[in-house]
Amino acid sequence: MCLDPVIFFFLSLFVVLWPHSIKGSQHAWQIAFVLWLLKLVLERKRPLGQPLTAPLLAYVVLSGISTVFSPDPYLSWDRMKVVCLVLVGIVFTQNLTRLSQVRTLIFLLIVSAVAAAAFTAWQYTYGVGVRVAYLLPNSPLERDAYIHRDYIITRIDGHDVHTPVQLEQAVRQNLAGSMLYVDYVRGFPFHRHQTVISREGFIASGLGTPKLQLKRGHPFRAQGTVGHYVVFAAMLMQTSCMAWAMLLSAPARRAGLRVFLALAFVALVVAMFATETRAALGGLAAGCLVAVLMLAEERFRLWAILSVVLLAIGAGLWVHHTRGKGWTGVQDPGTHFRTLMWEDALRLIWQHPWVGVGMETIRNHWMEWDLRAFTLYHDQSHFHSDTIQIAVERGLPTLAVWVWFIVGYVVFLLRLAIRARHRSHFAFGVVTGVLASSVAFLVLGLLHYNLGEETLVMGLFFFYGLAVAIDRMLDDPNAVDVA
Repeated sequence: MCLDPVIFFFLSLFVVLWPHSIKGSQHAWQIAFVLWLLKLVLERKRPLGQPLTAPLLAYVVLSGISTVFSPDPYLSWDRMKVVCLVLVGIVFTQNLTRLSQVRTLIFLLIVSAVAAAAFTAWQYTYGVGVRVAYLLPNSPLERDAYIHRDYIITRIDGHDVHTPVQLEQAVRQNLAGSMLYVDYVRGFPFHRHQTVISREGFIASGLGTPKLQLKRGHPFRAQGTVGHYVVFAAMLMQTSCMAWAMLLSAPARRAGLRVFLALAFVALVVAMFATETRAALGGLAAGCLVAVLMLAEERFRLWAILSVVLLAIGAGLWVHHTRGKGWTGVQDPGTHFRTLMWEDALRLIWQHPWVGVGMETIRNHWMEWDLRAFTLYHDQSHFHSDTIQIAVERGLPTLAVWVWFIVGYVVFLLRLAIRARHRSHFAFGVVTGVLASSVAFLVLGLLHYNLGEETLVMGLFFFYGLAVAIDRMLDDPNAVDVA
């Protein structure tokens, strides 16, 4: 019984689902992992050795120790499932045996991410519902149904509505005196709700008149199907870095491939702009710059670097224009929230240096620990930085082993790129794409808690798995089946 094709199917399914569904991609790699364990038992084999095992194992163990001493272990243990996503890297490392398999996965990843970008374009053109652009204060719609300005109505009595005309028809076609079930979303990311209002109440709110102004509704910040604009932006960032590296490394004779990769990269970047996430755009610029320095021909390098710099400047100006807020201080609530959290984090690290305060415990103990940002903004979030979050929640030793892994990983990728350059141009491009994606991940992690999001952690270790598998393939001439 050969399980290899079945395992590779689920690895491919993971790649297809990753840009769209957290649960779907999780189930895919978990099934592949179980099948791999079954394969080891049936074939009586031991797992293959792989680099950087020591820091990853120490990272998991120390995170577990922190959880044991957590004041709320039931909260902290739940977050261990994110820590254990290092297994994603292991299942890919152990089951990829040929470069052609890596090529298939990279192609599926880019196509699937482009589909997510296309879905975003559909949301911004066709719309996600009907936005309430204006309504009179204390109208029945506001007073009785609690629908306010900028809420987006998505369904009337189970019927989807995308235009004001469709909404008006859906309301008026009901019998006089009937009650309407109204589904709507608000905020960003979207929060879904349902309310009830009478047909007459809806009409009396000014339906079809200037008293109730309706427009096509679209997301205020693109979030794809993953449910949050920051996560969506980071996923696009990771994939865009890989697409950019593949574009730079594509052979000149493969004009069709280069056109496809160029269009894919543009589509992903445009979707990223729609998220209005500054840190992700900055991470993309840093990752693309790394790829340019490693892959671009010398005569094109200056132009490529200039393009990346223009991308960074354009991204900054776009976000500044669309968000309409200052870059620092209380003018930008996001920046002010971060600075408050970072200031309080230093105090908590000093008070709990060895095992931290426990993962997720700040949600229950923020008043006890006087987290000013939670009080001021009424938002129970996190510390908006990977390094700070690890140090606060799991202590300085856990942060030290994570830094150990990151430094070792970057050194490993640089050495691997040198090896791959002389064996396979495709492998060199993929390794560079992994390095670019990792650099972008680290840059984003300075201002966001990437390691708390399952999607982003799975992406990080998926790329890690590709790199380690390629490292092993380069020692086997039969495995290097893509030039």
